[in-house]
Amino acid sequence: MHFYRNVLVHVSKKAQAEVSESMKAVFVQRDKTSARLKAEELMQRFRSRFPKAMDVFESGVDDVLSYLHYPAHHRTRICSTNPLERVNLEIRRRTRVVGIFPHRGACIRLIGMLLIEIHEDWLTDDKAYLTFDSAPNDEGKVVSMAANQ
Repeated sequence: MHFYRNVLVHVSKKAQAEVSESMKAVFVQRDKTSARLKAEELMQRFRSRFPKAMDVFESGVDDVLSYLHYPAHHRTRICSTNPLERVNLEIRRRTRVVGIFPHRGACIRLIGMLLIEIHEDWLTDDKAYLTFDSAPNDEGKVVSMAANQ
């Protein structure tokens, strides 16, 4: 969402719908190669009309498509920042209950315990956040990241 806004702010109001639809075509691709090809097409198509917007798009498209490095069954979870926002909201809610902490260590302890609790929920819940059991062996990066913990 933020990436779209950062690009579209440099596009005229009349053309925003057209550019937005073309950007959506990039992000619905199932693999990095086809997404990158669509991104190249989009940049070629709009570079002459909106050079600043395409510079912003080009500088950020690899970061935004980084979730395509992971297995397909993980992508639905990591393509959004909603879980991270939910964690931050829970931290804010719990720290407001306490109000004033006696010292910095107490705050760090509370937040640390909350993060451990959320982590355990993600690992043990029936609807686990990410499951590495079903990850294919050719996706060594993801599996090895889980094994190191």
